[in-house]
Amino acid sequence: MIKVIASDMDGTLLNSDICVTEENVKAIEHARGKGIHFVLCTGRMYDDAMRLINEAGLFAPAICMNGAEIRDEHGKILLQHVIDKDLAKKTFQILTDLGMYTEIFTNIGPVTVDREKGKAFMIEMFQKIHPESTVQTITEQIENRFEAKNIHEIKDPERIFSNDEMKILKFITFSADPDVLKQAREALNVSNELAITSSFSDNIEITNHEAQKGISLQYYVEKLGVSLEETFAIGDNMNDISMLKMAGYSVAMGNAEDKVKKEAKFITTTNDENGVAAAIYKMLETNS
Repeated sequence: MIKVIASDMDGTLLNSDICVTEENVKAIEHARGKGIHFVLCTGRMYDDAMRLINEAGLFAPAICMNGAEIRDEHGKILLQHVIDKDLAKKTFQILTDLGMYTEIFTNIGPVTVDREKGKAFMIEMFQKIHPESTVQTITEQIENRFEAKNIHEIKDPERIFSNDEMKILKFITFSADPDVLKQAREALNVSNELAITSSFSDNIEITNHEAQKGISLQYYVEKLGVSLEETFAIGDNMNDISMLKMAGYSVAMGNAEDKVKKEAKFITTTNDENGVAAAIYKMLETNS
């Protein structure tokens, strides 16, 4: 009997327009009406995730930043897994030396050492990845991203790593060059204190080793008195694999990476075809 639904956001609950559809909201509320608990399980920071789901009239507790932080339905922090400052400093230096653009997710929000350089880097990267899009369209998307996420600028990175009040929860770093991404993974994988994953083909996401969706989902559901066997998890990308492996009822989106589909027990339709709603209704048919 499924008692908890855990859903990824990007590529899963969110469609290509970065919106939660009315159909997905109705399915979630229908499941809630049957006593099933719903929790987000996302790589996004809490405020960013809430902004998107609240626009759809949806409210939920959240496992954020791939498991680095867990918050209840009121926004109260239940658990955080931070990255050691010395390790964080070394990590940032590795990424900088490789010429990657990096954002640091902290307890004051996302931070970059150069907003304008970051925008230019991401515009150039998106042009390479999406040559069919116009420069104007890509530029507008990147500008909107920086404004919506309220990315802070701290030009001297030493101020970040030497500030005892600032907690580092996650790095997200970008490159359009697969060889650079591979070099970064190889350099970072030497530390068993870090978890290395990705949410898109052009990024790497870095957290404390304990900050993985599967590990944090286990902590969360057990606090509810529920087992992982009674948990439904749905996602589309590499950072979802840890929870799909652990959940009793696992679903990959139709648009998921092939590696993700291999780890899931079921496959639903795509995020542009209300795949979350379809999967929930299918689960409810067999859960009654």
